[in-house]
Amino acid sequence: MKRTIIALIATLLMDGPAFGQAEPDDIAALLAAQNAYRASVGVAPLQWSGALAARAQNWAEHIAETGQLAHSGPGQNLVWATQGGFTPAQLVNVWGDEKANFIDGVFPAISNTGNWMDAGHYSQLVWAATREVGCGFATGGGRDILVCDYDPPGNVAGERPY
Repeated sequence: MKRTIIALIATLLMDGPAFGQAEPDDIAALLAAQNAYRASVGVAPLQWSGALAARAQNWAEHIAETGQLAHSGPGQNLVWATQGGFTPAQLVNVWGDEKANFIDGVFPAISNTGNWMDAGHYSQLVWAATREVGCGFATGGGRDILVCDYDPPGNVAGERPY
């Protein structure tokens, strides 16, 4: 396991821009947190993308500057929390907690509340067709902001998450 983590960190460092203000261990932890949700439903693990991370980092910094938590496009999960309150990997659990609202239906019928947005971050985490992720982290306005971009994007109308 230790060798796998060391190899993963080395791969991440060679694959493009750094993950914002976080350390390589945070990148590995972020990937592990997301892949744990995917493993729990039997879908393939995500691979890290430096290009997606650069895009996510730019958007995280934009949110930090504007104070507006808004998506820049499809295939993106966002979360913010009180500055210093959580690690980036712990913030992934905010999305994972939406599993309580998730039903395995055809998108957008994926939530037991009737509103797909109540399970949409979770469904993106476990979307089987998604192969890559890159995340950015920024701080502004007393908040830590985590943005993760996924490719290909999930939450596709008429498709099942897995």
